[in-house]
This record gives sequence, C-alpha cells and structure tokens, in this order.
Amino acid sequence: MTVMSFHSSRQGRTSRPPPSREVEYRFIQDSVNDVCNTIKKYAQKYFTKKEIDYEGCLRCFQEIAIFWKLDPTKFSNWKEFLEKNAENNIDKKMKSQECYKDLITICERSKEFEVMIPMVRERIVNCVKEHVYKYCLSFAEEMGGVDAKVVMDYEQQIRGYKKDIDNMISAINADILRYSDVKSSFEKFIGEGGNIRTLMESICVQIVEIAHEVKKWVSDDASYPDKLQQEILFNNGYKETLQGDVSKLEERRSSLERSLDRKGKINRKLEKDYHAHRKEKKKRKDSIQTLQRKIEKLEFQIAQKTESVEGTRTALSTRRTLTPRQEDELHARINRHVKELERYNDWLDVAKRQMVRLEKELKYLTDRTYELKVELVTNRHAAEDQSNSLEGMDIELKSMHERLDNLDRKTAVMKHVRILKMSPETLRKLYRRRREFYQQGQLTDACRYVAQEIAGEWKRLYGCLPFEPRREPEKLSHDIELIDIISARRDRTFEEQAFKSLEKWRTFSRKTADVSQLIRGLRKLNKMELADNVEMRFSMENVYG
Repeated sequence: MTVMSFHSSRQGRTSRPPPSREVEYRFIQDSVNDVCNTIKKYAQKYFTKKEIDYEGCLRCFQEIAIFWKLDPTKFSNWKEFLEKNAENNIDKKMKSQECYKDLITICERSKEFEVMIPMVRERIVNCVKEHVYKYCLSFAEEMGGVDAKVVMDYEQQIRGYKKDIDNMISAINADILRYSDVKSSFEKFIGEGGNIRTLMESICVQIVEIAHEVKKWVSDDASYPDKLQQEILFNNGYKETLQGDVSKLEERRSSLERSLDRKGKINRKLEKDYHAHRKEKKKRKDSIQTLQRKIEKLEFQIAQKTESVEGTRTALSTRRTLTPRQEDELHARINRHVKELERYNDWLDVAKRQMVRLEKELKYLTDRTYELKVELVTNRHAAEDQSNSLEGMDIELKSMHERLDNLDRKTAVMKHVRILKMSPETLRKLYRRRREFYQQGQLTDACRYVAQEIAGEWKRLYGCLPFEPRREPEKLSHDIELIDIISARRDRTFEEQAFKSLEKWRTFSRKTADVSQLIRGLRKLNKMELADNVEMRFSMENVYG
C-alpha cells in the first residue's frame, strides 16, 4: 500500500500564518481527502475481495507450526510469524494452497493497518483540533449580549459538530485499544479473523465519517458569511418596513394630538357655556320664585280688595239709615277699591305674562344646560379615549423604536462578525494570539532547559542577553548582586539562580523576549552547541499548531 504523505509537524521558522479562509479550507479539504483516499485504497485492497476461510487459515497455520516443530501458541503476533516464515522453507504444495495465501493476506492486512491507522488518525485529529476547531468559528463571543439568531444557531451547530466528532474520536480510540488487545495471540487472531476484520472496517468507517463530518462543517462554515449577509438584508428590509410603520403611526399620533387639542378647546368652551347657562338658569329660577311670591301677594291683595268691595256693597245695601254723606263715602270707597282692584289685576296679568316668559326661558335654559352637559361629558370621554389611544401609540412607538435599535445592534454585530469571518487578518490575529501563547510556553521551557545547562555561568549569560530597552552595565551588575543576595538568603542552587536571572531578563524585555533572543545571548556567550540544542528543541514551530 502507498502510504499518504503527511505535512511535517515541525515547520521552519519561515512558516507563515494562514493567508485566507480559502487557503485554510483547502488545507482541511486536502487533509481529509488524503485520509479518505488512503482508507479507500486500503479497503479496496482488503475488504472488497472474496471472503477468507479463517478456520482453514487457522488449520494451515497450525500445520506450518507443526512443520517448524513449534508450538502455535508461542507466536504472539503476525510479525513473528512473517519473520519465521522468511527464515524457514515451506513446502511448495503448502504455499500453493489458498488458505496459505489467505494467511499471508491476513498478516499483510494487519501490517498495513497498524502502519496506516495511527498515521491517518493523527492526521485527521490534528486537522480537526488544530484547524477546524481553531478557525471554523461563529464569533458568538463578539455579540456582546445581542441575540443574533443566525450566530447563535451556528454556535449551537458547532457545539453539535464538536460533540459528534469528539465522540467518534473516542470511539476510534476505544476500538484501537480493542484491536491491540485481540492481536496479542496470533493463533487467536486468525481464529477470530472475521470479528477482527469487522473491527478494522469499523475503525476505517469511523475515520471516514469524521472526514465527512469535517467536510460538512467546512461547507457550513464557508456558507456562514452568506447566511449572515442574508440575515443582514432581511433585517434591513424589516427595518424599512418598521420605519414605514413608525412614520405612519407618528402621523396618526400627530393627527390625534391635533384632534385632542381641538377637543380640549371645545371642552373649555363647553365648560364655559355650561357654567354660564347654569348660572343663568339659577337666575331664572330665582326670578320665577320672586315673581311667584309677587303673584301670590297680588292674588292675596286682590282677594282682600274683592272681599272689601263686596263687604262695602253689602253694607251699602243693608244700611237704610245712611246719610247721604255716608253713602257718598261708601261709594267713593267702593270706587277706590275697584280702581285698586283693577290695578292689582293689571299687575297680576303682567306678572303672569312674565311668569310664562320666565318659565319658557327656564325650560330653554334647562334643556340647553342638559345638552351642554351631555356634550361636555361626551367630549370629555372622547378626549379620554383619544388620550388613552395616544398613550397606547406612545407605548407602541417606544416598542418599535426599541425593535429598530435592536435591529441596528443585531445588524452591526452581524456585520462585525461577517467582517471577522471574511477578513484574512482575522486568521492572522488568531494565529498570532496562539503563537504568542505558544511562544511564551516555549520560552519558559527553554529558560528552564538553559538554566539547567548553564548553571554557574548564568552571570556571564545575563550580561550577554539582549535587553529592550537597553540596560546599562551598572544596572546589570546591580541585578546580579541582588539575585546573589536573595539567593544566598534562600539557599538557591545555581540552576535556580540562573532561572531567576532569565525571569528578570524577560521582565525587563517583556515585548521582545523570545526563544530567538535567548539563542542570540547563548551564541554571544559562545555556547554554540547549547544554542543549537535550544533552537532544535524550542525554536521550531508548526504554523497551524
């Protein structure tokens, strides 16, 4: 079998971060395609041929062991059998048998499987963990609390992919361990060849399934910016519709405010008219009461005068012994009472006409006051309804403006996420962030290694290290004296003193201190071999890892 070519896990110092998403996608696609092609070639070679008679192979192996005068149980694996087979002659008749050929096929199948599987597993796991997991991101952490559904959906999708892939990797690891357990006895390995083949097929299938899951994930990641763009366009369209609704509602609100203002003016006029009519109505009632008392008084006076006239006439008719003068006085009195009676009647007629007029005016004022009251109450209720409607419109407008603000925030977040996703600089920033983290860890390990190797020469090395900004010689001497004093108090070893001096160098050169600067210091100290060892161990890095 042709073993696929793998990229070295140790890249040179000239390696660069991924230039774009497309390059990263191609790397991932090439990796999983190589894995799938390798598995496919292996499967075509060993899983698509005729069925192997494992019982016949077991008998053949036992016969060969007897021919070699060896105990079949002494062979622990296929490798020992092939080595022994190469050392000993086997009868040509035995070699021509189909079961012998199948036995050799079992050994070659296992040999290639045990070479291939660790390599393809490492390749697919490295691709998943060092590329897909690190670059196929949703950037949900950039939302800042804004609920952008398309981002959260993809983040949930990523969690699903990770969970499925991690489960498949765990299943592969478990199956590989099972395979390691069952291959310990070659005789048992042949006898259970059918089950072992099924296990090998299962491992291969699971690796291919991971590859397909990775392809699907990469496809979703590639379409993620388009989904963001579609959501942005949808939000923009919805925003325009919402803004139109806001404009219409604001127009209705302005119209309602004008109507409410008019109703307020009408209300004030109605209240003024209503109170004026009530006041006038009270005046009319008071006038009627006064006139009523006047009429009653006139009627009383008329009754008295009438009674007096009648009494005088009666006295005049019954008194026969009246003198002419007395008669004249009685007649004069009657005439005077009659005239007064006529005057009272005239006044009564006038009062009654006034009463009729006042009662008509009172009825009109009563009716008009009631009408004004009804209009006032109706207008007030209408104004209250409009005021409530205005409050409802304010609430609705506030809700619409909140939705618009929320849309703007969502759109801004999705644009930001889309730019992050589309921009090659994002991959470079992620790479640099990981590289800085990687370098800091590498620098710490390199410092520990150098401290062990340099020991008592740490003072000379401290003077050779490059500082940024430059450190004056007297300050370097002061640093060394301080480390000496503290080390003496705490009984530190040379290695500990050397490591403390390197820590101090890293503190003073926080921005520039790295493995390459440490190597420069070692070479300046003429520690070439140590510098080469540090470079070989700590300066090589995987661009993607």
